[in-house]
Amino acid sequence: MSPRVYYDETEREVKVPEGWKMDIIQPQTLQSSKTEDEIVSESLKHPIGAASFEQFVQDSSSFLLILNDHARATPTPIVLKQILPFLDGKDFGIIVASGTHPIPSEKDLEEKILGEYYSKLRDLLVFHDSKATDQFITLGTTSRGTELRINKIIDRYEAIIAINSIEPHYFAGFTGGRKSFLPGISAYESIEANHSMALLDESRMLLLKGNPLHEDFEEAAHFVTQIHPVFGINVVLDGSRKIVGSFSGNLFEQLYEGAELAKTIYAPTITETPDVLIAVVHSPLDQNLYQAQKGFENCLFALKPGGIMILVASCYDGIGPADYSQMLQSSDSPEDLAKKFEEIKKNYQLGWHKVGSIPMFLKDKELWMVTKLPQENLKRMFIRGFDNLQSAIDEALRKKGAGSRVLVVHDSANVCPILKP
Repeated sequence: MSPRVYYDETEREVKVPEGWKMDIIQPQTLQSSKTEDEIVSESLKHPIGAASFEQFVQDSSSFLLILNDHARATPTPIVLKQILPFLDGKDFGIIVASGTHPIPSEKDLEEKILGEYYSKLRDLLVFHDSKATDQFITLGTTSRGTELRINKIIDRYEAIIAINSIEPHYFAGFTGGRKSFLPGISAYESIEANHSMALLDESRMLLLKGNPLHEDFEEAAHFVTQIHPVFGINVVLDGSRKIVGSFSGNLFEQLYEGAELAKTIYAPTITETPDVLIAVVHSPLDQNLYQAQKGFENCLFALKPGGIMILVASCYDGIGPADYSQMLQSSDSPEDLAKKFEEIKKNYQLGWHKVGSIPMFLKDKELWMVTKLPQENLKRMFIRGFDNLQSAIDEALRKKGAGSRVLVVHDSANVCPILKP
């Protein structure tokens, strides 16, 4: 068996000896009789819980467009193609909703966010900075205690257009919709307060209703929708990165409909847990470990005790935010890191929701990586590193023994294997 695996912007063939039980899962690819342009256009004409986009634009005089950053695969230019004709002659501005992520480079802005509209729209665009303390206004406090401090740019415009995409998310349930506001254009402390709920058991992938973190997102977004008309545009991509669904209109209603389609694409079932799980992270989430960890989180419960997970992500931009990197490398053993995590939970700091799952996983499993990250950093994070996947596979198969089961999860930062024996 010789599956092809994505790594560092190319596909590479790896060999698994005959006699091994190997399964491969990936996002579904759907067939559609409509083009991507037609799918988006139709959703603008027939939105969910709202008047048409044309009517929305007619009803307001100025607009703020909120766009995803380069950490998402949202095909923003395709959506812009459909909405810009309606905004011709209108007063509008753009903000990139980067939350606490690093501000995109000009190259990322051109190649991954604006595409062909870079030269036309660049001067209208600003970047969000979650730590620019003088750039926020307070809209209220949620019932769970999150004070929503949001970028004051929203008050320069009458109406808001939030462009997003819907994929599974390991603690928010799904991306999309309300995330354009929190964490998208909120202050660091607001994001930190909300993300402390990621430590709760109910904050998990594929769950919206009953997910406290998601419900906090929604409550925060309601503070915005009470004072600004908001039109949401959320697309769903399939395994070929094509738009197969577009859900527009009411920011809250369209997320639930879009999530159902996303679930059919990204939540395949497995009938048996493997001994070796190869979690392959695709672009753009392979940029650093902070983002690539989503591929680890999505597959946590699909691996049997004693198993080996091989996380495949080049991490060409390094580990990620400095505080996250320091947290991961702050202990002498997984046990010490777990103890530190338990103490931190009492006074949560943003980033620790990602750190805690690693020592828990390492209690009865192993985490290996195929990556460009330096070996000395990997060792301090209790991760065994390899510079090529074939070497990692050969070593894992040698260690687990002939006849073991291998599961390859393509696009693991979005795909969530669901065990149904």
